[in-house]
Amino acid sequence: MLTQKDTTYAIIHALVVTSETLLVDATIVVRQGKIAYVGQHKDALTKDLKLYDAKGKLVGPGLIDMHIHGAGTFDSTRGNIQENLEGLALFLQQKGITSFQLAIVMDLDLLFQIREALEKSPFLASHLLGIYAEGPFIAPKRRGGIPLMNIRAFEREYLDAILAIEFDGVPLVHTMTIAPELAGSEELSSILKEHNVVVAYGHSDCSLESIEPREKNHITHLFNAMSPINHKQPGLAAMPFIHSATYELVCDGVHVHPLMLHFVINTLGTSNFCLISDAMNVAGMGPGESTYLNRDIYCDGKACYYKDNNILIGSATLISASAKRLYQEGLLDKHSFFKVASENPARVLSLCDRGKIALGYKADLVMLSEEMNIVQVFKAD
Repeated sequence: MLTQKDTTYAIIHALVVTSETLLVDATIVVRQGKIAYVGQHKDALTKDLKLYDAKGKLVGPGLIDMHIHGAGTFDSTRGNIQENLEGLALFLQQKGITSFQLAIVMDLDLLFQIREALEKSPFLASHLLGIYAEGPFIAPKRRGGIPLMNIRAFEREYLDAILAIEFDGVPLVHTMTIAPELAGSEELSSILKEHNVVVAYGHSDCSLESIEPREKNHITHLFNAMSPINHKQPGLAAMPFIHSATYELVCDGVHVHPLMLHFVINTLGTSNFCLISDAMNVAGMGPGESTYLNRDIYCDGKACYYKDNNILIGSATLISASAKRLYQEGLLDKHSFFKVASENPARVLSLCDRGKIALGYKADLVMLSEEMNIVQVFKAD
């Protein structure tokens, strides 16, 4: 795996994925870390530039994991936060994941530490998109691996304390999972929207008919830790099939049965599908053991569990691997591969500088082999 950090260069003879089409034998010109040209080769545009010959390989935008707790032995639950998150960013970059949103259970002190790490590390700030808070305003019955101590009823004062922790002029928390059936959820949703925080429904036991759809609806890890699809009392999991909603899917073959992945993609397509890992600190390292929130966990190579009760708490499969698997199974093509792993997450997070190959966008790029293995990564700092 090669990672390039040049700021001005050109990639030639590439099969380029754009939002609209696949460009054959195309050239990408990058200047000062931004995409300056995409199209047929022109010698005048590449004169005196360092050239990378793709030799027909696929080139697309860097992958974006909008929901990940850790990987490569790194996470935010122990040790030096800055060093751990920088290590996580570098590990993910080597896997083609050039941006990520860090998922945590709510901890105000941890938010302060993460903000301090971002303020000290431009490298980390170029990778970390913000925080995905799972809770604290969720249903205890559907908490999954989230400790009860990290769950509470809605309190305006506590929400204000969360939103007051800012980085670069906006709340550090960019996405928050809430249970829409809890008292105060409408006020909570409105306040989050006012602060441009993505409202994600999840860790919920609600019935679908009790929910009033919002202008924008997003679902945290569809099917997991929520009321299920039931033919007599449809739960939150039915929402994307009834109402307009973007949704996350963990595609490790454990969180959601492979046949259900076929059902969802064949029924809904990929226009609102955001591929996530929900990965823990042992992701990408094979079977093994570790700790999470001071509890022992084990990994079977696909998913992670608490050791004392076997509760599923997260994945061990990164989105570069799960997207490849979906491609191999015929559920994704070259275009939709990047739609679910780059463009859709960027759209949900209102990112206007990455997630697709377009003029003026950051040159976060990946080159893939015919088998959809990441072979080269270009990262704009």
